[in-house]
Amino acid sequence: MVKLDYQLVSKISPHIKRHRYLTVRRHEVSTTPEVSDPTSVENVSPVSPAPPDSNDSTNYDSNPCEGKYCGAGRECQISEDGTLAICVCAKRCARRHRPVCASDGKVYANHCELHRAACHLDAPLTASRLMRCLHRDDHQETPKALPLHNAVTASSATAASAAVSSISSSSGGGEEERDSRVKYDSKENLVEDGYDVDDCSAQEYEIMKDNLLLYNHARLMAQDNHSKEYLVSIMFSHYDQNSNGDLERDELERVAEREDLEQLSRGCSLAHMISYDDADRDGRLNINEFYMAFSKLYTGVSVVSLDKNLEINHIPARVGDNVEIKCDVTGTPLPPLVWRRYNADLESLSEPEIRIFNDGSLYLTRVQLVHAGNYSCHALSNKDVVQTHVLTVHTIPEVRVTPRLQSKRPGEEASMRCHVVGEPLPRVEWLKNDEPLQQRSEGRKYEVVGNGTRLVIRGIGYADTGAYMCQANSVGGVTRDISSLVVQEQPTPTAPSEERRFFAFHEWGISVYEPSACRLYHQIKSTDIIPGTQEYVCAEKGVPCSWGRAINVANRYVYVSQPEKDRILIISKIQMVVVDVVTTDKYPVELQYVPDLDQVWVLNWRSETDMGVKTIQVIRDAAQKKKHRTVHPEPIDGQFDLVRGLYIPDPQDIGHAFKYGYVTHTNQRGMYKLDLANMRYTRSADLAPYNCVPVHIQFPALYGFVVLQCEEPITGRPTGQLLLDYVTDTVLGHKPELLGRPTVSPDSRHLVTIDRRDNSVVLIVEEILPTGLNFAFDVKTTLNISDITFYPSQTTHGYDLYASSMDNKEDILFLNLASGKVEMITGVGKAMPVMYAKWGKPNRPIVQSGVFGRYMVSPSNEALFVLNGETRTVNCEIGGLVHPSIVVWFTLPTH
Repeated sequence: MVKLDYQLVSKISPHIKRHRYLTVRRHEVSTTPEVSDPTSVENVSPVSPAPPDSNDSTNYDSNPCEGKYCGAGRECQISEDGTLAICVCAKRCARRHRPVCASDGKVYANHCELHRAACHLDAPLTASRLMRCLHRDDHQETPKALPLHNAVTASSATAASAAVSSISSSSGGGEEERDSRVKYDSKENLVEDGYDVDDCSAQEYEIMKDNLLLYNHARLMAQDNHSKEYLVSIMFSHYDQNSNGDLERDELERVAEREDLEQLSRGCSLAHMISYDDADRDGRLNINEFYMAFSKLYTGVSVVSLDKNLEINHIPARVGDNVEIKCDVTGTPLPPLVWRRYNADLESLSEPEIRIFNDGSLYLTRVQLVHAGNYSCHALSNKDVVQTHVLTVHTIPEVRVTPRLQSKRPGEEASMRCHVVGEPLPRVEWLKNDEPLQQRSEGRKYEVVGNGTRLVIRGIGYADTGAYMCQANSVGGVTRDISSLVVQEQPTPTAPSEERRFFAFHEWGISVYEPSACRLYHQIKSTDIIPGTQEYVCAEKGVPCSWGRAINVANRYVYVSQPEKDRILIISKIQMVVVDVVTTDKYPVELQYVPDLDQVWVLNWRSETDMGVKTIQVIRDAAQKKKHRTVHPEPIDGQFDLVRGLYIPDPQDIGHAFKYGYVTHTNQRGMYKLDLANMRYTRSADLAPYNCVPVHIQFPALYGFVVLQCEEPITGRPTGQLLLDYVTDTVLGHKPELLGRPTVSPDSRHLVTIDRRDNSVVLIVEEILPTGLNFAFDVKTTLNISDITFYPSQTTHGYDLYASSMDNKEDILFLNLASGKVEMITGVGKAMPVMYAKWGKPNRPIVQSGVFGRYMVSPSNEALFVLNGETRTVNCEIGGLVHPSIVVWFTLPTH
């Protein structure tokens, strides 16, 4: 494309050279389309700097606008008294011919003009392909489309009257100036400086424009196979000799004379374009009017067809691939095409990784698991002939084994475990020294547990020394990991591959424990002074600690919020001390870590209860050794305090990096989509048709689903569960009868909904499949569930569920998600009274220790119970703690 453009530059005028250069840049920019929402900040006004960090000490007193962020299409203006910075619509844009079609059906000279128009309309405008504007009458479903001004025909007396009215209201000149531009004869036919439209019939005028296109294509485009709308953009730039963004009559006359265009049709001249297509009657053609003048040449009736064998097209792809999908819907002439995903117009999304080229093909850049699903295409003018493309996205299998190395005596038993993830779920087999174990099997020597999750070798001898490989095989490829076994008379002591410990946060400080022997490893007291400061970890003697949330950050730090102190403590896992204190807004409670961006997101309640509006802050470079501080994301409607809930996808086994989260608002039946990397809001999702105020959101990594728990505004009455598409925010399904909080298993294979009823709790288990959610089974229990966790299954490459009780029952429920089998683990103590479980935490949390972790911890009222997940028994009880409320696991480095 670029090479052809530069070859063309030498053939045309300086004006076209400038435009062609801009056009090349337009195609480059199209890989990252600008966000069309006027509140979006992807295109920052040059006079509107980004919002400052919350702790920025820069002094903006001299110029309030220096610290004011306004957004695309807006600029900062200082109030009359000189004290306030106010965001207003931008007064002007640079004169650049980079035509862009908007969702209001108009063509704007460039993206700046589009955003400026959106500001004046106080409504978002979306950029689309130019053909969408030229065919706007055939496409009435463009989001937020506004009616275009009706074209004014020169032979209509009504139109002539409207033209006079328009000129009177819009022209800045006097009556004589208007009279010199527009006159009417005795028949009320429009006459423009001698260009009577009777001399140029409508039929001849259309012939002239068609010939004009053919002439310019031959002259300007040479052999380049560009589209007609692209040619029109070159023509406008070529004719606009003074580069003011309008075509005046004298410009058109000079072009016609210089290029001898008077012979294109009988009686019609280039200047007649103002007579016919000057819609606002200002005596000149703007870029929108010029494009509309040629739109009829593209709107011929097209007979659309599709081979029946091509109605459904299956496309496989691997994560990270670039995928181009051709639409097989054809017609004569070839019709403009519309691409949809679950009935959402893809062109209106303005997603950088989803593009539609001028030839109608769909291009997906670096596809991810969430892009899997159905894509359909049809002609803009015919929605009945539809082709569906089913995109299946797979991954390279990931395999991990433990232990890496073990040493055993002859006659003993050796065991090794394997954890596999991938889409589709891989087939697993064990090998020794590259040979499948089945070929070497002797009686009961080898036992493969489940579907390959564990290998047991009995009665080992010296010949069993070797490399045992767990191999995963799927359409995505073959991957293996090795566990080495050494058999010798005097075994060499080997450290476990992964040794885990946990932090326990309680009223009198922080305790660190080793789980197998339940040994206290380290302690940080509430009365300790934080190194480098004069502040207590909590307070002086006798004042209990109050903890909000705690999270593991990159297995390097533990972040814990202290709502009553408006701060977050950062604890080093290696040093076992507080290494940083981060001040926040009032009452920081919830913390969420985004590993691929190394961000910690903070939701500040601003009160002691989970009510009212909240604020969001972000700690960047969270795992780096540095002094940290918070920044606010882009404000909504110029305010920081509109938030009710912040929902960010949790890390899952399949290493998918989520691009977006969601933010909800009090009593609003919808939510804002949050770009995590740029900390900006991109668009909103309207859930009013389902009467849904989201109160909890889950993000499976597979198939691009989002699961919402909904309730009514004001009353808070449950309204069921919604299934959304993560890419388009389209509602895929509504289950009004499914009430309760949903939770996704770490492998994204199961969704468990906790439905609390009068005298019981029902656990509804659903499978997550490419086609949606499939009911598996439900379990009714009298256990009043406080919290749940997912523990790696010993029989499948999946997870089982454990649930704790919030009342006086000293039981932990076990649920096998594959079979539905239920067991009870007894003797785990009574839960903490609900009154002591502040900041929205469960009064009886239960936390598992990771993929190869053996243990779980569940705090009771004044003790910690360590559970062995392999034997489903209580390993030990740790007493002497007052109201332990939070547990965070971490892994020690391997040697």
